[in-house]
Amino acid sequence: MLETIVVAVAFFGLGFTLLSLRRAQEKVGSLESDLDAVEGHNRTLQEQRDTLKSTLAETTTAHEVAKKRLETSETERAAAVENATRLEKLRGELEGELSKARREQESLERRVVDFQGQWSHQLNTLEAEMSTVVRQLGEFRKGTQLPLARGEGASAASQSSGTTEPGASAPLGPRLARSPSR
Repeated sequence: MLETIVVAVAFFGLGFTLLSLRRAQEKVGSLESDLDAVEGHNRTLQEQRDTLKSTLAETTTAHEVAKKRLETSETERAAAVENATRLEKLRGELEGELSKARREQESLERRVVDFQGQWSHQLNTLEAEMSTVVRQLGEFRKGTQLPLARGEGASAASQSSGTTEPGASAPLGPRLARSPSR
């Protein structure tokens, strides 16, 4: 009977061991499925991490490009401001020169108008004197005498010396009109 009891105890121990083994195998199966789930989740997280890394790299590259563009834009803006300032200064200088040129033009126009008036007056005087000379020449050709001042010899002498006697007439011939003094 002792053998029976030993066998029964052994069976009982064996049953208990089998039951413990079955529970351990269930735990191992559960842990393996949990491990598979964790590994799947880990792969998903790694893929998300890789995607985020590439997105971060793209964003960083875009940020650097934008930063360089901004620096270029700032440099160009500073150059444009400098050019605008320089152009504004040049515009002021040109306006001053234009104003000076306008004043000079107005002065020249006044001088031209004055000169034209004087020239016109002298031209009219010359034309009148030429007309007189032509008329006198025509009369001379006809055989009429030119009106000569009396004392022709005395006036000729005074003309050559540059003096005129009182009562002597002025020399015949063209006279230029004197321009009016300013």
